[in-house]
Amino acid sequence: MSPSPLAARILRSNVAGACIALFLVAVLLGRALAAFPGQPGIDFYQFWGVPVAKAVSAMRVTPYVDPSAYAQVLNGMSDASESQKLHDANIKRRTLEPMGTPLLYATFALFPGDYDRAQTLFAFLQYLATGVAVFILARLRGAARWPAVWIALLVELTFVPFLHDVRVGNVNSLQLLFIAVLLHVAVRRLYSGNTLIDGVFIGTLSVFVIFKPNTPWIALAFALHYWAVHGHRRFWTGAGLAAVLGIAALGIGAWYFGDVRAWAQWLEFARGMDGSALPLTLAQGNLSFGMILAQHSRWLGPMGFGLLIGMALAAALHLAMSGGRKSELQLRTMRALFSDPWLAVTLGIVFTLATSPLVWPHYLMLTLVPIFWLARIDGHADLGTLGALGCYLLLSLPVISLLGDKQLYAAVQAAMLCSWVALVPGVLARATPQNRALQAAAR
Repeated sequence: MSPSPLAARILRSNVAGACIALFLVAVLLGRALAAFPGQPGIDFYQFWGVPVAKAVSAMRVTPYVDPSAYAQVLNGMSDASESQKLHDANIKRRTLEPMGTPLLYATFALFPGDYDRAQTLFAFLQYLATGVAVFILARLRGAARWPAVWIALLVELTFVPFLHDVRVGNVNSLQLLFIAVLLHVAVRRLYSGNTLIDGVFIGTLSVFVIFKPNTPWIALAFALHYWAVHGHRRFWTGAGLAAVLGIAALGIGAWYFGDVRAWAQWLEFARGMDGSALPLTLAQGNLSFGMILAQHSRWLGPMGFGLLIGMALAAALHLAMSGGRKSELQLRTMRALFSDPWLAVTLGIVFTLATSPLVWPHYLMLTLVPIFWLARIDGHADLGTLGALGCYLLLSLPVISLLGDKQLYAAVQAAMLCSWVALVPGVLARATPQNRALQAAAR
């Protein structure tokens, strides 16, 4: 149904657009200011705290070797501070779990040493990053400027994974912005034609993963898209740049801690992700299918179960692509699939959520990318649109709040756990036409 002439004029009006945006900004600002005092930022506390403890005490060891020494410094700072925000975060983090990479801690060393100022600045960056990312996604899907602004503000008001990201102070907002920017480049084909310059597209992916290594599937999806569009030669140039930038990122992390073994020590510490050393179960908020299966079976660990789930998804994708016919078209079909940047990145995100041994609620922010891609704006509902709508509703503040008010906490976990699964049928359905087109051309 097309909008009425009056509605169309309102949508095109800059004055009306600005007024609606200002109203939503006022609502968002009011809610953000009201919620901020009760958001200690327990993840941000560690990202900020490790560099602060290192600077204050001139620590000679990395936090991966002696996390208690870093915790002792921060505990003393909190005990002597008058900051209620710092007290609230420290109470929940008297012992540290320094899972961040050396590069992440080196980056967070740029924040102020005062916790209140640092967290305020970081929260602002989270709102800004998510707003810009959603605006980009909406524009890529054909939304006009003012409606895209409204959508961005409404997402920040209603999308629980974003609210959770701000509450704990994690970096998924920044990751979403990076993905949206690369997607914008890929969809709009904003390439210079210079092999070296365009190779930066792949080059930055290594830094993206090294900063927080929960995104290798997404990086691989972007890389395969670049290969599908630009071919082998330009791909390998980009891969060379990725190696150079990756080595530089590793070097920055090692330099920051003054220890070439920092990355090996981080890797050794991170092996606690199997749940034996750290509380990473469903009861602590981990929404990983692999971890849940591992809790109920000793056959495989969370990584093993995650790989099995990933293999099942890959088999389903293969079946959707081929329909069991003409295997000689498989490479051409895969190239056709990954030529679509939306589909490529969506696959990377779905595989990330399916295989990871850690899926915290704020990780689900990344579902915004497949939600925008699958949702049709022409008024015709299909399997993808229904899945996108279902996923967003399951992660929306009204639904989660309603379940929470009824004290249906198991239902809240189930809703968030299964939310991204609603996207899978639509993704597989979008993959099917590629092979059908090639089949028809081959006849």
